Formats: sequence, C-alpha cells, structure tokens
Amino acid sequence: MKRLTKLACLTLGAAVSVALMAGCSTGPGQPEPGAKPVVRLTYWNSEETMASMLRYISTAVPDVKVEFQFIDNTNYATIVDTQLAAGEGPDIIVEAPNSSRKHARQGYLEDLSTLAKGFSAAGNSVFTHENKVYGLPGVSWFEGTWFNKELFAKHNIALPTTFAEYIEVCKKFKELGIKPLAAGLQSWEPMLKNSMAYVTAEYLSTPAGSDFGEKYRNGQTTLDGTWNPYIDQWSALIRAGVYTKEMTGISHEQAMEEFASGKAAMFCSGPWDLDAILAKNPKLDLDMMPFHGTKASPDGTGWLIGGPGGGFAVNANSKVKPAAMKVLEAIATPEGQKALVADSKGSSSYLIGLDAGLPKYYNSVVSTIEAGKILCPWDDWGTAGGAHREYGVEMQKYLMGEVDIATALSNVDKTVKELLSK
Repeated sequence: MKRLTKLACLTLGAAVSVALMAGCSTGPGQPEPGAKPVVRLTYWNSEETMASMLRYISTAVPDVKVEFQFIDNTNYATIVDTQLAAGEGPDIIVEAPNSSRKHARQGYLEDLSTLAKGFSAAGNSVFTHENKVYGLPGVSWFEGTWFNKELFAKHNIALPTTFAEYIEVCKKFKELGIKPLAAGLQSWEPMLKNSMAYVTAEYLSTPAGSDFGEKYRNGQTTLDGTWNPYIDQWSALIRAGVYTKEMTGISHEQAMEEFASGKAAMFCSGPWDLDAILAKNPKLDLDMMPFHGTKASPDGTGWLIGGPGGGFAVNANSKVKPAAMKVLEAIATPEGQKALVADSKGSSSYLIGLDAGLPKYYNSVVSTIEAGKILCPWDDWGTAGGAHREYGVEMQKYLMGEVDIATALSNVDKTVKELLSK
C-alpha cells in the first residue's frame, strides 16, 4: 500500500543497529543545572520529513533540545521493543497503531488522553488502549475520489452527497458514453479501500459500529454476520456496472491514464498520484470528493479512507519526561501540526478544525479533513489488520462471481482467527 509516511530510507548498518540496541538508553538522568534537557525522538522516516517540525520545536520549546534518531523500518520494531523491555529507549517514540497498543498494555507508555482531546476520534482510536490514548496522531495518508471538474460542469452534474446520488452520477456518465470510474482492479487495493470506505461512512462511524474494531481485534466478533448488509449495499456499484469483471485486467497505471485523458470522470486514489496525473495532462481541472453512506452527513463532509502513519508516544521510563511532554504539547498545537505536515506532501492532520493549507485540488475534501473524518478500518484491527490484503483479494473474487458475500467475509475471518491465535 502506498502511504505518504512510508518513505524510502537508507538501511542502517549492522554495527549501527547493535549500537542503538545496546546504547540508546534514556540517559544518565536529569541534565546538569542550567543545561537543556535532551529529548530523543525516534522515527522510521527520514529527518527530512520532520525538518519543519523540528525547526518549529526549537523555537516553541527553546529550553529543550530534541535529538532526532532515525531507525530503518526493517529494524524499527525489534530495536524499540528491545530498548523498552530493558527500561530504556527514546523519550518520544513514533509508534505504529499496533505497537502503541502493545506497549501501552506492557506499561511502557504515558497516558496522553488529556493532550489528545483536540484530535478527532478517528485519529485517536487507533492509539487507544482501555479507553486511554497513548499516541498523538501523526500525519495522515488519505484517499478519496478524484473527479474531472470540467466533465461535471459541462454536463451539469452535481457532486453527490449520498451513496445513492453517487450511483446516479455514475449512471449519468454511462449514458453520456463516459466511463464513470477508472479502476485498476488487477490490484486488490481498490476493492479493499472503496468497499471499506462505504462501510466506514455507513456503519463504522456510527454508534452501532464504533467499537467494531476493538471487538474484532479481540476476537469478539466477525465480519461475516456483521458486514454482510453493508457490502451488499455497496455492491450496487457492481450491479450498476461501475465495477466490472473486465477491470481485473486493468492496472493502476492504465486506470490513471483513463482518468487523466478524460476518458473516465473519476478515479479513486490519494495525493501520491497527483503529480503523475498532472504530468499526463497538465490542463486537467481536478478535485477530490469524499465517500458517502446512504444518508447525507449532517455537516456535509462525508469520509476519506486513510489513517495516521504513526503516533507520537512518550516513554514511561524517560528521565526527561516533563521535557518530552512539553515537546508533545508543542506538536499538538495548530502551529505544530502545520509544521508536521509541511514536509509530507499532500498529508493531513487529525487536529480538529486545522486548516493545513492544502492546494486547490483538495477543495471538496477540506471540510472532511478539518473534521478529522479519515479512517483506516484495518488499522483498528490490531494483529487482525494483517488480514486486510486477504479482504481485498476476497472482494476481487466476489466481483468475479467466485464467492458470495458470506463466503468472502468468512474467509477473511478464518485468516484473522489464525493471526490472533499466534
């Protein structure tokens, strides 16, 4: 999966890894009187992706020195686990959702619930353990539906505010001889994300479905028997011929070309494809719309599929904990969040009401982003999240008529049961 926060990084040498595992402790204690406390921050992304935020912290918290430590993603979890188990480790740890829950359960992290109050529930949920938040949501990747503004305006087609309206928009474009939605279904990702976006808007974002992720990661519920009616409703896209079997022979690149050339009115993707789309057609007038459920959102925002690549957590054993908390307090401000997203092109924040200054291509999802309505369901599944690929593959099979909804979902449940038993 393409995520904005997963950047290519140089691999650490073995000697460096060993040194980090053996020598990155929380330090000898409090700094000498008059000296700045040194707060070590560990991340699997390169320092360049944090440059603006680190500059901001140096100004906002001048009495603290932040020392950035990069650890390659291939070694990150092992090294951090080893350090924390020894009562050591960095003072601030960028945690993946699954790791934050595990480390919170083990007592390695500080409760950040008070500081996290300004962030949306969708952002906080993946860093929550036993109703306490242990990580401040970092930059978010997100995906919506790119649409050709010129085609919509030329044919006087309004943006949909409900799923039913979206189906009608697709039918109108089909009647005009224009492909409604370009989709490269050689990959399992589009079927995963589009169907889950609907389930998010229709079920997971409601009181009835808000605790599904927690129950699923704890083995207390299943997809089969819960998601069936929502996947059936979403299948209107298949019944209307928006998603077709033939699309399983189309690649992501080919689908992008269809959209960029004006042969298709819409294309589901995220900021990572924007430059490529505009390179193919610099004159294309495009914007992004959110996903919707059967009812229009009261605030008109809809939902985006996506989630925080990581969250900022504080080591419970840090010897400079007050200083580390001051750094997180700075990160949690609007200014800190703007600095955080500045070096992650097209990313967003979960801080409610923040205007991150996204370019015009996101005008129709600005209110969605400001409301923090960005959710990645499988991030909330814990260990079970490893079955998200299986889910996408099963949705491909469902499209091809190889399995029915119950079989597709139960097959994912079987994979989850195996993951949870390990």
